[in-house]
Amino acid sequence: LNVARFWLMKAVSMVYMVALPCYSHGAVKGMCLFMLGHFTCGELLATMFIVNHVIEGVCFAKKSNDGEATAKGRKGLRPQTAMGTTPMSETRSKASAANSELKEVPFNDWAAVQCQTSVNWSPGSWFWNHFSGGLSHQIEHHLFPSICHTNYVHIQDVVEKTCIEYGVPYQSEPSLLSAYKKMISHLRFLGTEKKQG
Repeated sequence: LNVARFWLMKAVSMVYMVALPCYSHGAVKGMCLFMLGHFTCGELLATMFIVNHVIEGVCFAKKSNDGEATAKGRKGLRPQTAMGTTPMSETRSKASAANSELKEVPFNDWAAVQCQTSVNWSPGSWFWNHFSGGLSHQIEHHLFPSICHTNYVHIQDVVEKTCIEYGVPYQSEPSLLSAYKKMISHLRFLGTEKKQG
C-alpha cells in the first residue's frame, strides 16, 4: 500500500508541477517555470540551512586521534570554532561568577553540543519561524526535534535563559541578513585558512 501511494503521489506531483505548466504555457515555458521554481526554492532552503551551522562563532565537534567524536563522551574533547577557540569556556566563567554553586555542564554534554554547533537568526519572530519552517530557531530544533516548529517562538527565551544560567553558549543573530553576512565572512576565512597557515 505504501509503495502504491508513493508512486501515485509522484505521478500527481509530476502532473501539477510539470504537465499543467507545459499544457498551459507550452513545453519550453512550462519547463522553464518548473526549473525556476525548483532552483529558487532550493537556493532559499540551502541559504536557511547554511546560516545555522557554517557561521562565525559556531563550534564543530572535534575528533580524537582514535576517531571518536566529541559528542560521544570523551571528556577531554571540546567542540571548537574554526579559529580553535572554545566559546563555552568564556560563557562558563561568566555563569560561575554569577553563581558560585553552579553545577558544571561538561563541554561535550549532548545538549551543550547542540547549542554550540547551531545558531539562531531572527529569534522570537513568528514570521521568520513560519516562513523558514522553524529553521530560524535551529538551537530549539536540535534540542527538541519532536516539538512542532510553531512552538519554538514560545520556548526560545526559556532555552536562552537556561543556557546563560548554566554557561552554555547561545548564539543568535538579529536577522537572516546579518547571519548571511557572517556566514559569507566565515566561508571566506575557511577558504583562506590554509594559505595563511
